[in-house]
Order: sequence, then C-alpha cells, then structure tokens
Amino acid sequence: MLFVLALALVWDLIFSEPPIYIHPVVWTGKISEKIIKPYKGYAYGILLWIVSVLPVLFVFVFLPIIMPMPIYIRIIILAFSLKTTFSIKMLYDIVKKGSVLDDRARYYAQQIVRRDLSKSDKEHIASALIESLFESTVDGITSPIFWFLVLGILGAMLQRLANTMDSMVGYKTEELKKEGWFSAKMDTVINYIPARLTGAIMLLSGLILGLNVRQGLKALKNARMESLNAKYPIAIAAGLLNVTLEKTGYYSVGFGNLPSRKDIENALKLFKSTLILYFALILTIYYYLYGIAFLSYPYGLIKFI
Repeated sequence: MLFVLALALVWDLIFSEPPIYIHPVVWTGKISEKIIKPYKGYAYGILLWIVSVLPVLFVFVFLPIIMPMPIYIRIIILAFSLKTTFSIKMLYDIVKKGSVLDDRARYYAQQIVRRDLSKSDKEHIASALIESLFESTVDGITSPIFWFLVLGILGAMLQRLANTMDSMVGYKTEELKKEGWFSAKMDTVINYIPARLTGAIMLLSGLILGLNVRQGLKALKNARMESLNAKYPIAIAAGLLNVTLEKTGYYSVGFGNLPSRKDIENALKLFKSTLILYFALILTIYYYLYGIAFLSYPYGLIKFI
C-alpha cells in the first residue's frame, strides 16, 4: 500500500495533473453536468450522485482489480488512479504564482476559488488564495489519502468524487437546494474526520514554526462559518498567520488585517510543514501497525499490493 502511495506522490510532484480526458474528476463532473436538473427533489439528487459516481468508480477502481494483468501494470494503474484523487504540486504552484499579487494574481486565484473575484481588491484575492490553499489541503490531499489508508483506492476515489459532486451540485441555491442536499451531506460526512485531523496537524506545525498556536485555537473557537469542515483549516490558518480571512457577505475569521504577499508566503510554509508532518504521521502509524489486516489489505480489495 505504501509503495502505491509513494509512486502516486512521485507522479504528482514530477508530472502534476494527467490529461483531462482520462481524469476521473472530469468524468464525474461531465456526467453530472449533463443530468443536473433543478426542482426534481431529494430522490433525484441521490440518483444524480449514484449515476455520476458509480460508473467512474467502476472504471478507475474495480476494473484494475478484476481484470487479469501483470502485477506491475496493476500497481501502475492503481498508483495513477490514486494520484488523480489528490494534487499537491498544482495547488502549490497556483498559490505561489498568485502570491506576487500582480495583475495575474486574480487569474490564478480564480482557478481554485469558486466565488467571483473579478471585482476583488488585492487583499481579498490574497485571502481567497490562503482560504483555498488550506480548504483544498483537506479536500484534495489529506482526506483522500486518509481514506486510502482506511479503505484502499476505493476510499480515496470515493472521497474525491464525493467532493466533486459537492462542487457540482452541492451549492445551496434555491434551484438545486433539494437536488444538492445528498451531495453536500456526503461530502461533509466523508471529510469530517480528515478536516479535524488536518487542523490538529496544522496546529502542531504552527508550534514548530513558532506561530501563535493559542491564537489559532481562538480563531477556530470564534469562527462562524456555515461549513462544518472548512472552518477547521481556514480558521486555524487565519489565527496562526495572524490575519483576517474574509469571504465578503459570508464570513470573516481570524485577527488583524487582510493578508499581504508576505502572509501568502508564510501560508505556503505552513502548508509544506503540515504535509511533511502528515506523511510522517502516516509512516509512523504504518510502521507500528504493519501487518494489521485493515491497513495492509483493506477489505481484500488490494491484497495484491
């Protein structure tokens, strides 16, 4: 299992993202986009989720398991599938490019931020970059890897596609409120533990970096955000970095001024430190629990690794 994870990490850091025509997230997005229909009710929302997710799971998870092939080919395919569930290099590169807060900062920020930034000032663009950096740390890195360790490639892919469905239809708009309810709840449940685990590791990372951990905890305690999960990485980051992170009209968390270029650079240091600690924790746990069935061969799905 660790070999597949290591191969996927190398793949990500060297090659970054695969072509979109063979990316499971894109497939799920395209399927759901074609069949999203407003005012169809809760049952249609569940059907929408199933139709958009299960075929992609079959292609990228079950086919590599059930089809006869040499083991090294199987491992490469599974490592590729796992890599598509997380993105470290692309996320870091986008935030790094946007950190200069020049004329193109808005363009880079808009690649990872849902809300419209066309009229935002530089400080709010900086805030959006930091918010998305740490929210995506959970949604697009620590959570899929957490579920990979628990349920194998099935867990990682299920998490990533559930998050994709939340992005596609989980918005609380009047037209899709009922249809998006199931997708939003699935995403909340799946990311519940990883969000809190990531927040704890961010605090530990902040302690190592000499940041104000007490302020990070205070920012989390005072945070008034609708998302039960996103508030952990976002509020803790705001407190540790001693800045205010603000989505105008929705929330304002943390202390001090809106972030500057220097604060984005500090956020990237916190991001790197958090991931180093996260993977160190994985290696430590795996070392002490090596041989336990649910870690070595979760549900028998990948016992050949």
